[in-house]
Amino acid sequence: MTETDATKRPLTMPESFVPYLEKYRIYKIFKDMVKDLVVNLPKDHLKHMKVYVGRQLHCSKDIDRVILLVSPQLKWIDIKDLAKQMIKDLGFFVITRRVVMDRYEKHDEYVPGCVSPVLMSQVTKMLTEKEPVAQAGWLMFDHPCTVREARCLQQDGVLPTVTLVLMPTPAPAQPAHNARTRARNFFQQDFEGLKFAYKATLKEVHVDPDDDLDKVATKCFNGVRACAAGAQGPKQGHHVVGAPGVYRVLIIGPRGSGRRSQAMTLAKHFGLVYVHFEDLFAEAKEKKDDIGEKLRKYGVSVQTKAEIVKRRLMERDCIDNGWVLTGYPMSGAEFEYLDNISTPANRIIILNMDMATCKARRMARGVDWCTGKQVPLGSGPRVLRHPMDEEAPLDAELDNYFSEHLAELRAAAGITAVEIDATESYDKVQVKIQAAVMSAPAFDIECCSQLRNVRGD
Repeated sequence: MTETDATKRPLTMPESFVPYLEKYRIYKIFKDMVKDLVVNLPKDHLKHMKVYVGRQLHCSKDIDRVILLVSPQLKWIDIKDLAKQMIKDLGFFVITRRVVMDRYEKHDEYVPGCVSPVLMSQVTKMLTEKEPVAQAGWLMFDHPCTVREARCLQQDGVLPTVTLVLMPTPAPAQPAHNARTRARNFFQQDFEGLKFAYKATLKEVHVDPDDDLDKVATKCFNGVRACAAGAQGPKQGHHVVGAPGVYRVLIIGPRGSGRRSQAMTLAKHFGLVYVHFEDLFAEAKEKKDDIGEKLRKYGVSVQTKAEIVKRRLMERDCIDNGWVLTGYPMSGAEFEYLDNISTPANRIIILNMDMATCKARRMARGVDWCTGKQVPLGSGPRVLRHPMDEEAPLDAELDNYFSEHLAELRAAAGITAVEIDATESYDKVQVKIQAAVMSAPAFDIECCSQLRNVRGD
């Protein structure tokens, strides 16, 4: 193999390659492969990478690795029969505490009368890495039993894709909680402690007293499939399958809909580059380059606007980190130019708000002529109305947007666009925008199948 020096040959990715890499998830494959190498630390790295790529070729989704936690209150559930039902549905292997102990007692480092969580974790990892368990996936119950054992498993890389917690349906008024842990034997699990240890992949499955075993198994199956599709609960991490590796978000909305403030919050949350067309346009007019000369000589055209936006979006920080764009496009023709660049938007969000509310918001806004900050009109002697917020030009702009441009933009965006009601509170709108950005291809949790005619990238 030819040796190369990265310090003398910096690696740069041509912009034309980016859509292909994102379409076929190349970035995600390499990221997951590196994470797999760091976690497992194999002796033969090349062989491990070949096995990993081979699994990716034969499997279009992550291998199911499930840990099943059952609340002590559900004493009527036969965990072994439930595991048999899930094996029929999902086809993975079962690992129990008894299985681990059988291998543990035969280990060379086993000391009678002494149970080592570290050694048990090593035995468990050996069981999960054996073929065909590693390729088919596994279901683990009755193990681990303590937080210490769970931490040892996590350090050794035995990580579940979903942790199913079977528990009774919560009552409207929660009973008083006793903080003391009841006495347990070696084979009983620390239920609350394990819930905390596996909170990143937690998926609660509520079981009613009249549910039979088949219904409980169906709920568990739906929970596994929904979690694999990225539908995890709040504060439980984000496992987004199908979302793009780099977010390129386009937020469309009329003046006064809060598009700029929402976009800036979104950019800060995801570490994206915030791009607003009016700022780009003002900067382009002052530059002494070919685009600046065109603007000063011939004025504004659709092609010139597209060149200004394309030049900014093709810069390295936007390609590497992703971006949020507002203020452009404002018509169907401009949308076509944006869609034809090498790295077009892969998330399109339309903020809906009626014309009267937009006008009222803009008319109530003022600018401090000393600091340049936006403040409520009439809040001080230095506060004036911005020239762009005068009633006549504002009415003309809003009338053009609602009568012509909005219909063109909706038609150009197609079914991939997500429309959000911007009249709700700021936090609600921001949560919906973040959910739309992170969302994988739409997944029907009830039917456990992906919806058709919906594009993820």
